[in-house]
Amino acid sequence: MMRPVRMLRWLLVTPFALVGLLCLFEPNLAFAPLGLHFDTVSGLSQERGTAGGVTLAVGLFLMASAHFRKLSLPALWMVVMVLGGLEAGRLFSLVVDGVPGKPVWINAAVEVLGLAQGLFWLRRADAGG
Repeated sequence: MMRPVRMLRWLLVTPFALVGLLCLFEPNLAFAPLGLHFDTVSGLSQERGTAGGVTLAVGLFLMASAHFRKLSLPALWMVVMVLGGLEAGRLFSLVVDGVPGKPVWINAAVEVLGLAQGLFWLRRADAGG
């Protein structure tokens, strides 16, 4: 039977990797639901790098951690830090920019679920479980 932490990593690999690939190859398609369109080389480069390359790298690291036990704890920390940073940025934007549209709330809900799972398993790992 697959351990819960390993299952969590596999559940997170797919969204990170798929979102990363989509943002890398089709940034305008990926951001269309948010009303964003990039038409300059600089804008496309920024989004392909940050939303595409970085997100894909996170997904690949999670995939590696599912195979190599020694990467388990660093992978959990990475999930918590990445999703925690996303949510901190969203909260800041809520205060500074106002209330976003429905796609952002849906993304945030999924991210909060992943963050809660990561925190749960980090705490459990700290307790020796």
